[in-house]
Amino acid sequence: MTPSEIDAAIYALETALASGELTVEYAGRRVTYQSQDNIIKALEYFKRQKQGVPATGPAPASADRGSYAGFSRD
Repeated sequence: MTPSEIDAAIYALETALASGELTVEYAGRRVTYQSQDNIIKALEYFKRQKQGVPATGPAPASADRGSYAGFSRD
């Protein structure tokens, strides 16, 4: 998929989540998902694709943009 098709998919999936719809159209495709959980998974997939992260397996360290809290007992 092209970057513009990925952007269209993300927009359509986010719109579907907001409206409660399960059928989504983007890039000339029409997809009906079984649940909103499946839409969320598809949305996560396309967001990873946009970032250049592989679709499966662990994300490379360069894709880690989060922060983590550290705790210790004194």
